Amino acid sequence: MTADEERERIRLAVAAIQSLTGQRPLGWYCRFGPSENTRRLLVEEGGFLYDSDAYNDELPYWVEVAGRQHLVVPYTMDANDGKFAAAAGGFGSPRDFSDYLIACFDQLYAEGAHSPGLMSVGLHARMAGRPARAHALAQFLDHVRAHADVWVCRRLDVAQHWHTHHRN
Repeated sequence: MTADEERERIRLAVAAIQSLTGQRPLGWYCRFGPSENTRRLLVEEGGFLYDSDAYNDELPYWVEVAGRQHLVVPYTMDANDGKFAAAAGGFGSPRDFSDYLIACFDQLYAEGAHSPGLMSVGLHARMAGRPARAHALAQFLDHVRAHADVWVCRRLDVAQHWHTHHRN
């Protein structure tokens, strides 16, 4: 896909989301991966507080794009209900899902005593919304709520916090 075709796709996606929800999206995540042009095109489009087209960290970070500071809020594929659809290395049962999420949280929580961490959990209604999987997610959330100093929020909330408190 050319940069012009991708620019048009971004423009159409923004317009469709705004038409359907009444609000312009403030963040971006490419469903099937970004191109070498995506981040630059998002900055050119304007209006995005962040993108999540990175899997390389547990904390947000700033990058320079076209001479401007742009925030990246990393996403994750490991703590993601999409692994129910994966044949190899996927979650075989709802318990596998909750056990994995709890283990990931517990590790990051322990590390949080010395440095902050961010746990991104990918959820899709068609996967986590199934009864047994929703139960597993509820178990995980109950576990998280039993801990002090934890903030359960959206990526947008993280981005807004980062813009306010961690500007370059």
